[in-house]
Amino acid sequence: MEDKKTNGSGNLLNIENLVIQYVSDEEVTHAVNGIDLHISAGKTLGLVGETGAGKTTTALSILNLVPSPQGRIISGKVEVNGVDVFKMSAKQLHAHRGNSVAMIFQDPMTALNPIKTVGAQIAEGIEIHKGLGKTAALAEAIKMLELVGIPGGRANEYPHQFSGGMKQRVVIAIALACNPLLLIADEPTTALDVTIQAQVLKLINELRVKYRMSMLMITHDLGIVAEVCDSVAIMYAGKIVEYGSLEDIFDHYRHPYTKGLFDSLPNIEDRQAELKPIKGLIPDPTNLPTGCAFHPRCDYCTEECKSGEPFARQVSETHMVRCNLYRETDRDML
Repeated sequence: MEDKKTNGSGNLLNIENLVIQYVSDEEVTHAVNGIDLHISAGKTLGLVGETGAGKTTTALSILNLVPSPQGRIISGKVEVNGVDVFKMSAKQLHAHRGNSVAMIFQDPMTALNPIKTVGAQIAEGIEIHKGLGKTAALAEAIKMLELVGIPGGRANEYPHQFSGGMKQRVVIAIALACNPLLLIADEPTTALDVTIQAQVLKLINELRVKYRMSMLMITHDLGIVAEVCDSVAIMYAGKIVEYGSLEDIFDHYRHPYTKGLFDSLPNIEDRQAELKPIKGLIPDPTNLPTGCAFHPRCDYCTEECKSGEPFARQVSETHMVRCNLYRETDRDML
């Protein structure tokens, strides 16, 4: 693989004040509501939240693949290696997708073309981005298959001939074939059984380290975050409600929603202990509550939370929380 260079200035990924809506004749879905995210070169950010929080829409914006015309970028910018994705020409986007940024989708069953061999699907991106002929591209594809633990001789087989875990390895090979600067992994182990999940996660992390890629890991699994991430962003109803280093979030969390996520995990040391699920459901993005979107589910809710949207408060240089509970004088509120 070729060794690509970043521009050497600041973060590899910069997302600032991103607002995305899905608009139909009947309603407006507020998918992403003014988020800021940053990933440094070679680092991994975990984006954590329930289904419907806006995680996948955020990921699609990095590739400028938000479905149109319903999906609309209302405001904000997404920069990869210093270049604004929303200002790229069609030709630039063609090079950007797969070359600068690649994505591992959560369901390998639907991510692969059922009527093309896996070797041809890996080789396709190599042909486009590296300018190789079919024979040379296929030879590279076979190397990629072997890199992810699949015998090269299976390059002429079709997706239905592979197990779920093997399909996901093929998807990983496609994503890494052109050595992207940024790898987006959108819940890459969701469709797999537990033992295969561990294998695939280990493979992704080893390859990320080997090729010095940055990664955005989208998940609802805090165990995955603990294994592979350097920093964590907790997303709720289209907003980042808490952001910090792995230590900040796991050892010093501040937001009641983050507390709820940890409280709902099984207690390995006390198997008889009852789970404490977060009450209620994530709000309908077409009809978000006033004030803090989490207030209907929050045990610490005040009248201020119901009426006014909380400001982002800096707990430390690396730790941010968007919650009215936090004040400079009560750092250990939760």
